[in-house]
Amino acid sequence: MAVIEIKINSYPEQAKKLVDIWNTYLKSDIWRECGVDVITFVHKRPKRTKSIDRRIAGLPAQCISYLKDDTELVKMSVENFIYLMAKAGVDIQVRRVRPNGE
Repeated sequence: MAVIEIKINSYPEQAKKLVDIWNTYLKSDIWRECGVDVITFVHKRPKRTKSIDRRIAGLPAQCISYLKDDTELVKMSVENFIYLMAKAGVDIQVRRVRPNGE
């Protein structure tokens, strides 16, 4: 089984929040210990929503909870979050790493 390593080289100022969310996710041990493969973050709630399904920059996400001030807690797969960062102009370097013994 191959593992990927992701390095952020640079990013525009408007993508800083995405990079901050990513760095917080990496610092958390929950993804290593429990295999959590989703990222949660706060996003502006759309008007007149009919379902919990969302599209952020064309990528699928899902509303978990409604918060104050027209915001909501959203979850998105790690893979789609990486695509979202790339769409926002984050310069990402992806490298395939082999685990020990392979």
